[in-house]
Amino acid sequence: MSSYRAAVVTGASSGIGRALALQLARSGVAALVVVARRRELLDDLAREIRALERRAYVECIDLSDTELTVARLRALDRELRFDLVVSNAGLGAPSGANPLAWETLRGPFHVNFCGAAATLTAVLPDMVERRRGHLVGIGSLSAYGALPNAAAYCTPKAGLGMLLDCLRMDLQGTDVHVTHVRLGFVRTAMVAHSTHPMPQMLEAEAVAQRIVERLPRAPREIVLPRALGMATRVAGALPGSLRELAARFVRER
Repeated sequence: MSSYRAAVVTGASSGIGRALALQLARSGVAALVVVARRRELLDDLAREIRALERRAYVECIDLSDTELTVARLRALDRELRFDLVVSNAGLGAPSGANPLAWETLRGPFHVNFCGAAATLTAVLPDMVERRRGHLVGIGSLSAYGALPNAAAYCTPKAGLGMLLDCLRMDLQGTDVHVTHVRLGFVRTAMVAHSTHPMPQMLEAEAVAQRIVERLPRAPREIVLPRALGMATRVAGALPGSLRELAARFVRER
């Protein structure tokens, strides 16, 4: 049985977030708040959670509205007293959009970083006061280094990693833990129309199971898949001139 009593999962209407919410319910979490923009899909998920004899709360929120995000999570925390917060919601750049334009960067920046920061810190002071809690940020292997035409995705994911590192440092001795989940390619709607190579593709359900199995140990990081993670970390540490040469090769293909 899970040691968590009440959890919130953002980006829960599909993909990794949906799989995580269901896996947490199966593991024994008594109350789950599922957050996303698509109410019909959240309602379907809530019915599945309740069928597992767990409580489910649906919150239809656009996480780019950080003030609303914080207000709703704080209101729910007064009732449920969260001990697990999973920031999973994320946007990719629109297909065919100009990767250099602010209009392309705006949505992913607001959701993938600002929305994630609002989610993770909304009830953090209360967790510290209760001396119980676990923050989990679903990041990406892309945060290890710049990729061509990917500023909209890599930048906020790198920022999320720095935020988690800072929070972990500041939370030492509080019994509130921080885990950064770094994922490679996962079969979701976000990558359904991608044409670039996607090695070592993972299934969302398998990813969720492996994450939930490891969370009780409160690891600093969970990297999936491990082999791709090691390769990406090494590539990200290469001199900038070599990475820029590789990017030029990709553009000219």
